[in-house]
Formats: sequence, C-alpha cells, structure tokens
Amino acid sequence: MALEINLSELRASMSTQSTQPVKVEVPPNIIASNVNVFSGDLLLTCSYSPEISPTVFQNLARGRRAFSFCPELTHLDKLGFKLCTIFRLKRVTSLVVLTKDGSPHSMQIPLMVQEAAEDVGFDKNNIRYFCLEGGQVHEIADLAIRKARHYSEIEKLLPFAKLHKVTQILRSPEGCPNDRAETYESIVKNLEEEVAEIKAGVENKDTENLIEEIGDVLFNLYLMSQIADEEGKFDITTVVDRVADKMIRNHESIFAPLQLKY
Repeated sequence: MALEINLSELRASMSTQSTQPVKVEVPPNIIASNVNVFSGDLLLTCSYSPEISPTVFQNLARGRRAFSFCPELTHLDKLGFKLCTIFRLKRVTSLVVLTKDGSPHSMQIPLMVQEAAEDVGFDKNNIRYFCLEGGQVHEIADLAIRKARHYSEIEKLLPFAKLHKVTQILRSPEGCPNDRAETYESIVKNLEEEVAEIKAGVENKDTENLIEEIGDVLFNLYLMSQIADEEGKFDITTVVDRVADKMIRNHESIFAPLQLKY
C-alpha cells in the first residue's frame, strides 16, 4: 500500500545519517508546477526539511513524486487553492507531508492540507503527516492537526504534556535518584498508599487534600508508563487512548449517536 510507512525504520535511518552536510536537491515548487503533473502518490515537504534530514526525505520520497513549498516566500492561501485544485482532479492516490516542527510557518502546511482535503472531500485516510524535531521524526495524527486550529483545546492539553515532561526529566540520568530507582513493584506499593490517602480525603471532605492525592496517583501512573516507555513497551499516550476507546466500546448505546470531536 502507498501509505505503508514504517516509523521505526524512518527513525533508524536518522541514527545512521551522516554528520557531514549532504547536498539534497529541493523538489519542484508545488505552486509553480502545472496541475497536470500531479497524479499517483505525492510527497509535499517544506523547502528546508530535505536538508535537515536527507535520509527521512529520501525514504519518504521513494515511490512518490516530491514537491516543496516555502511558506516564508509564498502566502499559505495560495497553497490551499493549489491543493484544492489538485484534489479535485482526483488523480492523486495519496499524499505524505514532511515539515519541521517548531517553525510557525512550516506548521501551517499540514493545516492547509487538511482543510483542502476536507473542502473537496479527499479521503483523509490517504494522507499521512510527519515532522522533524530535535533530531527525531514524529508522525502527527489528523486529529492533532485539527486540534492545532483551536488554541483553547491545546490549552487544556498542556498540563498533561507538562506532567509527561516532568516525569521524563525526573527519570533522566540528571533527574531524581529516588524516581530513577522506582520499579513497577515499588510504584504499586506507592499507589496502594496514595489510594488510602484519597479515601481519607473523601471521608474528611478535604478538597485540597483530595486534589493533592489524586495528583500523586496520577504522577505514579505517569511514572509507571515512563518506565514502560524506556523499555520500549508502551507510553502514557497509549494508555490514555486505549482506556478512552474501551469506555466508548463499553457504552456503545451512549456514544453511537454522538458526533465526537475527539
């Protein structure tokens, strides 16, 4: 299949990437290209991603016709109009997007791709998004791009991202010796103690204590998931995603009629 891209292999290619500068030819500008050349499987990249990681770019370009877009030089509306035209022609089978995360200009490219696909009814299952950040390649879900349109929703997610980062730092070589010494077994004991303290907070109707103890339980769950992530088993994102899906499955009569944004 056109979109069968192995993220682990992409990341492995970055680890073998030469530290010496590699000259990579930037693909043709998508705006300057005639619409008749767009067909089959495409790769759309910001103009500087190929130079940042030639191996990732070359892997994603394999079997695809690559095009570039420089958001600093061309207004993003032009990209949106071009993409709408490309999708309307119905000759494109799939589209892979590669950008640089952290760049306010580059981050707008996936938004324009998503909006254009939705505007003309292009199947978004045929689009995959990747970004380069901190010497790593990440895949970005369609839902994450939709969230990026709404600052209020991102604001609600930031505390969870903050706790995730705090946990990673505490488990790092420069982190806390006590947290680094934790194991699944020791965390289970911690949880037993914290749950007992939650019970006391409920019985005493002590709201402030309840907030603190629920937070302690949450931290221990993040800590356990961080250990699993370090072992290559799973991470907190997998845990949260699966329990949400489980609750939806277990309450099908409630969720079936709903049009969920999440």
